[in-house]
Parts: sequence; C-alpha cells; structure tokens
Amino acid sequence: MNNQINRSRIMTFRAIVLGLSVSVLGCGLVSAGVVWSDEFNGHAIDSGTWTYDVSGGGFGNGQFEYDTARHENSYLTNGNLVIEARRENYLGNAFTSARMLTQGRFAFKYGTLEARIKMPNTANGLWPAFWMLGNNFPAIAWPGCGEVDIVELGAKAGIDQGLQQEMIDSALHFSDATGKYANYVAWTNAPVDLSLDYHLYKVSWTPTNITFYLDDVPYGSLDITADYLSEFHQPMFPILNIAIGGYNPSYTGVYSPDAVTAAFPARMYVDYIRLYDNPYTQLYFGTNIMETGNFGVFTETTPVNDSLSYLTGTEPGFEYGTNAALYIWNNMTPAATMPVPSEGSQCWSFDIAGGAWFGMGVLVPNFRNMVNYSDGFLHLDIKTTGTASMKVGVKSSRGGEFWLPLGVDATSEFGFARDGQWHSLKIPLNRFANTDFRTIHQLFMIAGDPPASALNMSIDNVWWEPSVARPAPAGGNFGVFTETAAHQNAAVFVLGVQGNFFIWENTLVAAAQSPYEGSQSISLQSAPSQTWFGAAFTPNVKYNLTAFNNPNGKLRFALKTSSSTTFMLGMKSGNIDGVGQKWFTFQAGSDPYGFVRDGQWHAVEIPASDLGPEVDLSEVSQLFQVLGTSGPIPGIEFDDIYFTGAGSLQTNLVSAMIRNGVGISWPTRSGTNYTVQWTASPASNTGWNSLNPAMVGDGTTQSLFDPIGLNPGRFYRVLQTP
Repeated sequence: MNNQINRSRIMTFRAIVLGLSVSVLGCGLVSAGVVWSDEFNGHAIDSGTWTYDVSGGGFGNGQFEYDTARHENSYLTNGNLVIEARRENYLGNAFTSARMLTQGRFAFKYGTLEARIKMPNTANGLWPAFWMLGNNFPAIAWPGCGEVDIVELGAKAGIDQGLQQEMIDSALHFSDATGKYANYVAWTNAPVDLSLDYHLYKVSWTPTNITFYLDDVPYGSLDITADYLSEFHQPMFPILNIAIGGYNPSYTGVYSPDAVTAAFPARMYVDYIRLYDNPYTQLYFGTNIMETGNFGVFTETTPVNDSLSYLTGTEPGFEYGTNAALYIWNNMTPAATMPVPSEGSQCWSFDIAGGAWFGMGVLVPNFRNMVNYSDGFLHLDIKTTGTASMKVGVKSSRGGEFWLPLGVDATSEFGFARDGQWHSLKIPLNRFANTDFRTIHQLFMIAGDPPASALNMSIDNVWWEPSVARPAPAGGNFGVFTETAAHQNAAVFVLGVQGNFFIWENTLVAAAQSPYEGSQSISLQSAPSQTWFGAAFTPNVKYNLTAFNNPNGKLRFALKTSSSTTFMLGMKSGNIDGVGQKWFTFQAGSDPYGFVRDGQWHAVEIPASDLGPEVDLSEVSQLFQVLGTSGPIPGIEFDDIYFTGAGSLQTNLVSAMIRNGVGISWPTRSGTNYTVQWTASPASNTGWNSLNPAMVGDGTTQSLFDPIGLNPGRFYRVLQTP
C-alpha cells in the first residue's frame, strides 16, 4: 500500500522536532493498479518526494523566470499542488516560477503516468509542462539521457493558428543511431480551452511503445524497440513546471520579457499525479538505495560497508549502469614511476606538465544516494611537491557541484605540506554547498591551476565517513556571534572549530569595527566594482535548531548601515542552493522589522515562525547569511547574533485512522535514544504507552509497526532522549 495515498487519511499536528510519518496498511483509497501517487491532500509539499531546480539561467532555453523553492511559487491548497508564476524582479530575472521534480526520491521504468491538471492561460509567453527525464541526467548529458514531454502548452504554433489554449504537444527527445539529436513530436487540438477546467494528461510506457493521451484519447505513439533508443529503457523521473519565454527561436515565440503579455500571477493546479503499473513496471525509491557506513571511493584497507567498482567508462551500456569510471579531464598522465601507496598496494599517481590546468573526477552515471553523509567527512591521502593552487569537489545531479580549496601549506584550512610525503585530509561534507546528497554522481573531483613547472601528484585512501550527530541547542540561547554570556547559555558556535564565517568569492573585505557589544563585530564593505556580495556563518556539521520552533523562538542580531544598497539576510537548511532557503529583503524605504538606515546600531528580531515553511530547522546548514545582487555596499556591520527562546526538546503527535496496522517512521540522529508511544487521547500528557524499548538512532530513518487490528484510532509520538 502506497504511503503517499494513505497520507490523505492522516491528521498531522505541527512538527516540533522529528519528521514523523505514519503509513496505514491494509486499506485502499484509489483504484487497483496505482503503485505510486501524490494526491496533494496534505498541508505542505512532501520534501521526501519532491525537490526543485533553482536557477535563473534559462535551462538551455533562455527562459526568463527565476525558478525558486519559495512557498510563494509552489504550495498546496484545497487538495491541489499549485505552481505559481509571478511577474517580479527577483535576483536579476523579471519573473519567478517553480520547477519541481522527484529525482533521487522517486523514479520508475514502464507504467502509465497521469496527472489531472488545470492549466494557466498562457497568452502569451507561458509554457506549462508535465514531463520526465532519464534518471542518469545530467551525469549523462541531454539528449542521451532521454526526455519524455507528456504535455506542453503555449506554443508559437498554437498562437499562430489562434489555438493557443487548445493546441498541445507531447514529445520524445533522444540521440539517434549516429549519436545526433533527434525527436518525435505529436500535436493535438483539444475541443475546449484547457485553462477553464481540469484535464487528464497521460503517457503509457511499455518496453515496445510510448503513447500519449489527452482525457484518455490517444494522439501519438512511438515504437521504442530500436537499439539506439536505450534512453527509454531506463528509470525516469517526473517534472512539473511553468516556464516563461525563451531564446529566439524557442517554444513560445516570445523572445523578450517585455513581450510577455500573460496575466500574473499565473497558476497551474495539479489535482493529483498517479502511476499505474503494467507487467513490466519497476519502481525506484531513494530511501531504498541510501548508502550507510563507511563508503569507499578508492581504498583497500579502510573498513567500508560498500565501495565503488570501476570500469573504463567506454563499455556498452555504461551510461545506464552503476559502476564508476575515473576520467582524466586535462593535463594528467599516469606516473612514469609509481610511488609507494599510503595504504594497500595501489594508488592514483599522475605526472602533470607545467603551464596548463589539470583535473580529474570519479563519475557514477547513475547517482549514489549519500544523504546519510551530508554531515560526515570526505577523507583522502595526498602528496605532492608542487605548489599550484588546487581544489577538491563533489557533484550532484540536483543542485550542482561545489569546490573547496586545498591550501598551499599545512597552516591553511584543508591544507597540507607540499613536501612529497603522504598527508591525510578530513573535509566536512556539509561545506560542499549546492549539493544534493541524494544524487551524487561525482564522488570525488580534484583540479588545479596551471603549475609553473612539472609535478607529480598522488592520491590514495579516498572514502566517505557517515554523518555525525548534529548539535541541538535547547533550553536557552544559542550564540552564533556574540560575546554576551547570557546570549550563549545553551551553546555557542565556535569560529574556527565548528565552522567559520565565509565571504563568498572575495566579494567583501573587512572594515573598521565599532562593536554593538563586546570587543568585536563583523564589519564589511565591498569594492566599488562589485555587482554582488555575500557571506555566511557556515558550520562543519548542520545544526538542529528545532527547539527554537515555538512562539518564543527568535533570531536576534544587531545591524547598522547608512547605505541605500538593497541587501538580503537569510538562513539556509539542507545543502542545495535555494532549497530550504529563506531570504528577508532589506530595501531602503521599506526595511523590515523596524530597521532604520541611519548609521546607528539597531536590534533586529525575526520570529522563528517567519523562517518557515522554507527552512527546515532540523538541518540548518548556514546559520546567518547576507547577500546583495544590485551593486556594492560601502559598509554594513553585524554583531550580537544569537537564537533565543529555545524550549525543551519535544516530539510530534500523529492521529491516524487504523485498519490492519500502522507503520511509524522517523529520521534519527546517531547515538540518540527513541521510544515510540501511543495514547487514546492526547488531551493531557498522561496515559502514554510505550511500544518498544529505547531504540538507538544511527542517522538513518527507523520504523516500527503497530499491529493493532481494527482499533478505530490512536495518537502516536516519538520520545527523543539526547
């Protein structure tokens, strides 16, 4: 029985600490054959199923919108998912929208996928779509990954024929037998304006054919048995979005933001999305492929629970497999003389010529789910005598890639002596921003600037260590940057030990300080030539700040500036840029929270409730951020940054209609004890009955089943003991 379906029968109270889910077993809510669905009947979009592409770069089509994960652009209401496009200036784009997808969370191969959708009025410039991509994208570049467009609306062809709200298309995009781009497109005209009501858009996918339907009437089909159509015999994941405009030529025929005439806000309503099986259907859930324990990238003696197997990357079908390949990108050749490895009998060793950049990466075409490592560590042994600047990176299918510099000597963060001896590095994985740890397809990358002269570089013992427990301040104040003792009585973020304050791409420099309290402040200014600036307090391990998720919880800080430059202050959870992100815009003449730009200190207080629903306080990855995108700022100063009003750790309460039993699942922290309890009434804090002895968390999701038969209902909670 599918958990997504059952959620429509569950009433969930506000989550305080644990992300608790309950699946009712033994009862069906939709017709037989549905093997996966999202009915969108809850209060919030399920982050375990959906994630976002966050970007304003146009996605290869020159689209005009900035796609966000903000609540303003995607939300649930009245049993619908709503994707809302807006005309607003946001981070340099003229519009905002959302592009939602399930990669790393859910994919499938073969079956019938349908969605009941009410389209927006697209006239002119809107481009709503329901579509799929191959699960190996972008490790395998488009179109080799395959694309299935189930429905697109708003085409130039429809505009030209006066059928803009009736003409739709479905399409397949792929590489042909010669490796060149090819497509198949089917068009049909609906008998009515598709923005006036809901309609059913569907694709049927078998090992032999892909067929498209509008309101159960087929209108296009392609035989996919040709050998070169292997793209359509791998798992694919669904996508829902509204795009706006694009390059000339492109789909909408609207080639500049000023030419967009559609009414805003524009909304696409999705009543449900459902997958029906056929005899060939295969389901792929991210929770079933999460790696655990030490994971070996390239190691022989370190104890590991799992490790990569390597091929050359040129084998037939490699792009649809699960093996890895080491790819040399530039200016690296196998060493003429192999050194003694740091462990085992093998190492990677390369001769690098002077005068050209160098780099290599470990590619896995079908990503590994490394979510259990986002608060862990990347280990590697390295040696060289070369002094060229180097960096190490990881890359994910969602989000993107991130690099951290390897210092030129042992005194710098992640640095090592360039003395030709082996040195072991331990790099916190939370520091790799813009990374979706559920979809890692480059588990290790290293690159360097052109060295002045030839050098040898050797690498060995590369492995990932699982997440450690997140700090969880409770029962007081948590100091991020403060010298006042009372503002750090629950915990304090120790700069240089638990993380640091990082300026992004050298966009800001230190300025003269005049502290609000104590002897130090964060005083910054940007160069006149800067078009943007940014900085953040980033911990090595994410913080669990759910104890502040109560009516008394607040983020407090002191701020001063006399500049008229617009800037944003924010917080970030998770590791994907823009997902789990909340920004508060400070603009001259409309500054929030009573702030005044008079060059004097002002205490600013942001209620914890204002951080939601975007920020997940159980996984805060950047504690305090500043960002500007409209030009330089001559001076801005911060001090006394802390969270206040933390309560004691509490738990969720969940009420469920019960049939044959109920399964309780929740994410755990390593070393933390959990006890599942039930009661007939949650009106008081008495009458709770334990279902199990204390279970020790290990950083993964744990489950417990309560076989309570036909009992009409129970309330559940999970007690957490730090």
